[in-house]
Amino acid sequence: MRIRRTLKGFDLKFNKITAVLICFLFSSFSFAAEIEILKYRGVQYVSGGMNDAERKRMDDLASRFPMHLVLTSTAVDGPIAGVLVTVKDLAGNVVLESESRGPLFFVEVVGGRYTVEASYNGQTLTETKDLTGRRYLRLRFKFTQ
Repeated sequence: MRIRRTLKGFDLKFNKITAVLICFLFSSFSFAAEIEILKYRGVQYVSGGMNDAERKRMDDLASRFPMHLVLTSTAVDGPIAGVLVTVKDLAGNVVLESESRGPLFFVEVVGGRYTVEASYNGQTLTETKDLTGRRYLRLRFKFTQ
């Protein structure tokens, strides 16, 4: 079925297949690098990096977040998601708890000492580090499961 419309002197011809292809192309480009900045108890964070477009967007956002986590697994070929990330302050209070949407996880925290737990496929890795006196803290969690 062909649809014929005239718009300000332009003669437009569409068929259903062309319309579907145009919608698909525009939706693919607009959602490919859709990274959402989220909040947990007032703490902003962002996670992603499952494809090149997401990694580029995460790189663009990195300077806004002082804590950078890189999550990998030797048991998986490619990037991972679904890691439960818990960030606790010096007193042991949970500052943030969320599931990763990709191998990169950035957190907006103020200077201080933090314990970060990352759990994936039954394995939990823990790091305690100071953010005091430095601009960025980069932690790598490499799972074997």
